[in-house]
Amino acid sequence: MTAIVFAGQSYALADGESVLDALLRAGHAIPHGCRAGVCQACLLQSDEAPPANTQRGLSSAQKSLNYFLSCQCQPPASLSAQAVDQAGQRVSGVVREKSWLNQRVLRLRIEAPLDFKAGQYVTLWQSAQLARSYSLAGSPNPQNLLELHIRHYPDGAFSAWAAEQLKVGDALDIQGPLGQCVYSAPANQALLLIGMGTGLAPLCGIVQDALAQGHSAPIQLIAAARNGADLYYLDELSALAAQHPQLGITWLAQHANQATPPAVAIGDVYTHVKTHFASLKGYQVYLCGAASFVAKMRKQCFLSGAGMADILVDSFVPFATTKT
Repeated sequence: MTAIVFAGQSYALADGESVLDALLRAGHAIPHGCRAGVCQACLLQSDEAPPANTQRGLSSAQKSLNYFLSCQCQPPASLSAQAVDQAGQRVSGVVREKSWLNQRVLRLRIEAPLDFKAGQYVTLWQSAQLARSYSLAGSPNPQNLLELHIRHYPDGAFSAWAAEQLKVGDALDIQGPLGQCVYSAPANQALLLIGMGTGLAPLCGIVQDALAQGHSAPIQLIAAARNGADLYYLDELSALAAQHPQLGITWLAQHANQATPPAVAIGDVYTHVKTHFASLKGYQVYLCGAASFVAKMRKQCFLSGAGMADILVDSFVPFATTKT
């Protein structure tokens, strides 16, 4: 049986148990969030090289220091580890604006000295133990404002706190940015961007970035949701499309209700893409939303001719113990 040595004590790992779960079971307050290797809140440092799969997504500097994601670590042999000074990897931000984009999506604008690319994501820390990752909805700007779209869950550990207790003027620790779902296409390559729900957030920034860099080929953005009332940013993005003839926007809802705007088409997003984009050869494709949506749409786009290297994704990973 393998073990993890931490803070001078050795703890046996049960079959299939991660280092994070073993340490939490032993009573150690290890910061953690997604348990999927995305938010990087659970970083630890090993005395020896950790398994390669536990360092996916880490920087070269972090890898060289033997940092690893404890939520992903089920070591084949016993491992010795220590805590990482997470504070040194964060910056402090101040909430400058808090508003609702619809009944379920909260918009935060946070001022923070952070260099990022449109389409990346950051991890917000509510406390030393509670963190959540959210995609950035805008592009870099002189005001150093980060825009985040947070889906509100009434029982969510973070989103309920943000909706009910977080105030304009409050400070938040921010870690990141992370992610490779960023604009990288030649100006003459056609783009297809598909976002489900708050998957629209990173796509807004990617579209802005592409236009700012003079992208001349067609840019097709599909903003989809289960219900028409869940869509947002209709006026803002429609105004942007009116200024840029190469930008086309489709608003798509699976189900209609009384709150569905007239501009929204009703239909299944997978069927819509298959019908209107039968061949994606030569396209660069961006997919953002829940992991199940991204996985299914990624396969569909690949089978329609898009090269796997030309499909960039931002998967929203569900948190293991609570909604966000």
